[in-house]
Parts: sequence; structure tokens; C-alpha cells
Amino acid sequence: MMFKADFRKLLVVCLKMLFRKSTRQRFLCLVAAFLFIMGFNTHSYLKKFQDAEIRKLQTLEEKAFNVFFLRFRTKNDYLRFHQRQAPELVRLDAVPLNMAFLYQNNLFIQYQGDLPPAPAPVDLQGLALLYKLFDLNSAAADFRLAADPADYSVRVRNRYIDHNGRDLDLDIVLARHNALKGDLADAADLIRGNLSGKRLAVFNDLTWRIANNISRDDPEIDRTVNPFFSRVALIVPLNLFHIFANMAKDVTMDIVDYAESIQAAAGATLSVEATYLQIPDGYTDTLFYGDIDLYPRYVPVYTPRLLTARWHWMLYEDIALNAAFLEKLDRLHFKGNYLFSYEKTLSLKERVRKINADIFDNHVDFYMTDLSMGIVFPFMISLFAFIHLKTELAFLLMFKNRIRELLLVFWVLPLGLILLVKTGLAGFYLLHHFNGALTTAAAGVMLLPMTVAFIFTAIVFYPINRWCFSQFTGEQLNLSVLHKGR
Repeated sequence: MMFKADFRKLLVVCLKMLFRKSTRQRFLCLVAAFLFIMGFNTHSYLKKFQDAEIRKLQTLEEKAFNVFFLRFRTKNDYLRFHQRQAPELVRLDAVPLNMAFLYQNNLFIQYQGDLPPAPAPVDLQGLALLYKLFDLNSAAADFRLAADPADYSVRVRNRYIDHNGRDLDLDIVLARHNALKGDLADAADLIRGNLSGKRLAVFNDLTWRIANNISRDDPEIDRTVNPFFSRVALIVPLNLFHIFANMAKDVTMDIVDYAESIQAAAGATLSVEATYLQIPDGYTDTLFYGDIDLYPRYVPVYTPRLLTARWHWMLYEDIALNAAFLEKLDRLHFKGNYLFSYEKTLSLKERVRKINADIFDNHVDFYMTDLSMGIVFPFMISLFAFIHLKTELAFLLMFKNRIRELLLVFWVLPLGLILLVKTGLAGFYLLHHFNGALTTAAAGVMLLPMTVAFIFTAIVFYPINRWCFSQFTGEQLNLSVLHKGR
């Protein structure tokens, strides 16, 4: 307690000496100049950090970069890929999804309303991501209408979503609708297998009953189309293909019951046998409908960790890119497995490169200016105090030997001013500029380099401060000579 009281008294005395009339203007000009430079550098760092961090978080949260659609020219090409390339993709932290594919720019995806909660299998995680990207959660949950579990038949919504057709002309909408009906009939024709005779005629009639009953779900006014999937035209339940496949293999009914197994109702709904909605045998552990030629065909490849935040040795976080997976995509693309949105990989690489470069440049500029000014500024204050207050300090020490407290005063004083500038600007930005755009963790990443730079400055300045007052700490000390200004 005695030391603290003496330190406070000595601090007040030193401040009074610094602000005396003869030295006040020069000292204030010195402090103002250096604090302005340091404040401007800190302000620039915070502003650039905010801009780069928001762009970084937006890139990391853009889930469209976690799904790529690969094109396959033929059925054999597709099956060969699943046999040879899929295991390598798994090693690259990616997996082909077996519950969706693109055909004629239409996305056929399984409507599954009871996805398991996390942690779910990787393929179901990819399916949940596609639901999020295309806003399908409610459509998938409402696909099956409420019914008694004991009933043999269930009712389903026979609707598709016009993904990017909100502003299209009616003629184009009708052309898409008719084309989809033809695609469904074509797919059913490929799936039917070896049916013949009356059963084939009934099967064709049932498939046309489904195709003619299907209805367009008008796009919502506020539904936005992800630019990386803007070419997707329609989103169709893959469950219709399950109905076709199970119906083609059903030999348990006679012709009369078989003809009644699917009934079309008003409001674009179907009453179908409950067993028809199950995943057909043979497709449980493989890619769906890889044994038929729905040409051309794009299969989604899901990579959950393509983009991750990583720490740099300069104490900031930038974006780590799964370069091995992207190189694999480039090789596949070169060999003919074209991407549905090839420009997405180019945009991704360029965006990550630009963000990482901006973050690196910002921190280099901050460290170079902050560390240099953070050491020069305290040194100039200590040197200024020794040159201009040498006689007063020597007179003070003649009566009280407080050299340790004196060194502490001129070590703490400039560091306190630096800390005041940094905390003031950081607090101002956190309260008024971030506006919730950055999380608490991101704010911690912002403050960490500032804290480390301040600690480094304090450590380096300690011996510099002692050197400035070395004439008061030497082995031979003559306060009388120092008091006379010699």
C-alpha cells in the first residue's frame, strides 16, 4: 500500500512537470502526433478487418460451395465412376449423393420428411443441405398427407416446384410443364423392364395418370434463387420414380387391382399403395437409377469441409481450401465429366484468394506500423522527459530515492496512452459499427493481434525506458551535477 501511494504521488508530480508552461506545448504536440498516427493505423485495421471478416464469413456460410454436380455421358461412364472414382472422393472428404440428380435441368430429389438429427450419415447431411439450398424442407415434410398407418394406400402431393420460373412467360411455363410430363413418361418407359401384354398397358396408363395429374407449385414472391443454381428449372420428387420402379416389379396383384393401385384425385394428389413409396430393391446402397439411361445426367457430389477457417501464424483466421478436391474436379472436368456450374469453382478460387490476400495485407500493415510506432512513441516520451525534466527529476531524487517508481511512471504513462487509443477505438467499433454483423468469436480474433502487439511493445520498451534514464541508474550517480543540467 505504501508503494502504491508513493507511486500515485510521484505520477502526479511527473504529470505536473510535463504540463508546466515551458514544456507543455512541445509535449502535447509530441503526444498528439504519435497518437494520431497510431489511432489512424488502428482505425484502418479495424475497418479493413470488418470488411474482410464479413466477406470471409459470407463465403464460409455459402453452402452452394459444398455441392457440385458432375455430368456423365453414358450409363457405363456413370457406373464406372461410382466403382472407381467414388472411393477416391471419399478420401478427399467428399461423397456422391444417391438421393438426387439433374436431368434436363430438372432436379429430381427424394422427398424425405423425417431426416435424422445431427450427427446424421454424410449422404443424409448432403440431402439436408440440398433441402436448405432449394428451400424444400416444408415441401418434403408435406409430401405425404396425413393418413391412418393401417391403410394400404396413402395420399401424396403430386406437385413440382418451378425453381426459377417466377418471372417467365406463360408459354414458357406451359412448355416446361409439357416437357416434364414427357420426361416422366420417358423415365417410366426406361424403368418398366420386361413388362408385356395387359400389365404393360396398365403400367403405361398408370404412369400417364401420374404425369397428367402433376401440378406446378407457383414460386413464392420472396423466394430467392441461388445464383450458383439459377439454371435449375424444376424440382421434382424422386419418389415418383420409386412408384414407377415398385409398380413395374409388382406381380402380387391381378390386373383389376393393379389398375386401381394408383388413383389421381383433385388438387394434384395421388392415392398410391404404401409399398410403392419405399426405396426399390437394389437401390438402397447405390446411386439411384444408375442402370438406366436418363441422358444427360448430373450427380451431386457433397463436400462438407471444402472451406474451413484456419489460424495463421500472424494471429488471424483466413480461409483454407480443399485444394486436392478441386484439383480432382478439374481432372474430371478435363476428361469429360463436366460440371453443371463450372464457373462456381473459378469464382470460389478467386474469392478465397482475394479475401486471404486482403486479410494478410491488412495484418502486415497493422503490425509494421503498430509495432514501430508503439516502440518509437514511448521512447520519445521517455527521452523527452529525461532531456527536459532532468534537473527537476534530479532535484526530486535528492530528497526521495524513488528511481524505481520514476522508471515505472515513464514506462506506464506512454503505454497507458497507447492502450487508451486501442481500447477506445475497438470499443467504439464493437458498439456502433459491427451492428451484429460479426460474432463474439470474430471480435476476439480482431482483438488478439492488437493485444499481442501491445504486450510485445510493453516488453521491448522496458529496457529502452531504462536506457533513457540510465544516468539515474548507473553505478556512479551525481544528482547535483544532473540537477545543474550537465
